[in-house]
Amino acid sequence: MSNVLTMEKKHRESAGEKVDGFLTRNRVVILAVFLIAVVAAVAAGLYFGIRQSGFKKGLAAIDAIEYTFTKDIATADAPALVERQNAAMKALEPYLAKKNIVGVRANMLAAEISYEKKDFSTSLGYWLAAIDCQKNTYVQPVCYFNAASCSEELNNNEDAAKYYEIAANSKEFLLSSHALFNFARVKETSGDNNAAATAYKKLVDEYPYDNWASLAQSRLITLKAEGLIE
Repeated sequence: MSNVLTMEKKHRESAGEKVDGFLTRNRVVILAVFLIAVVAAVAAGLYFGIRQSGFKKGLAAIDAIEYTFTKDIATADAPALVERQNAAMKALEPYLAKKNIVGVRANMLAAEISYEKKDFSTSLGYWLAAIDCQKNTYVQPVCYFNAASCSEELNNNEDAAKYYEIAANSKEFLLSSHALFNFARVKETSGDNNAAATAYKKLVDEYPYDNWASLAQSRLITLKAEGLIE
């Protein structure tokens, strides 16, 4: 998938800038992480046993749809981009209901495209559908993280916190510390300062050398200074 919405590209900011923009929602899906996750999933054996030609053809079809959609996308004007989005979504339709890795990939790509279109409700549905297509896949934490991002866009902090927490509890997830920070941030934004403080402390304890732990420590200091927590 294109780097247009890559979370890492969007959030390469200094620690100071992150603190200044703390209450700004992290609303960009993790496309780069998805690609990394797929590579790691292969190493972990996610595709072990997928020998049926139907699965292979399905995955090849999704790859072809993604390639066609992203090829030279940086030079596409607005009408051309809309045309590509519509064509990709149409091409994905036969694969969305499949209860296997093909369905997972199809729904994730559909979710990314919907997010690009700022259709957050539809994107959320596709992220959750990807989770439902095949349980316990390596990419599930990515789907939960992105479902949380969509929920924030829809001003549903309750679901956002729920999905961030699930992603944070997935220790193999490359951005589990980020997910835990976002969970705490959403709790704080919602006024649940005690729950936020508990999560911030957990982040500091479990990821002491992580940049997100440094930000969590800063939030704890601020909350205490403002008398919002003991």
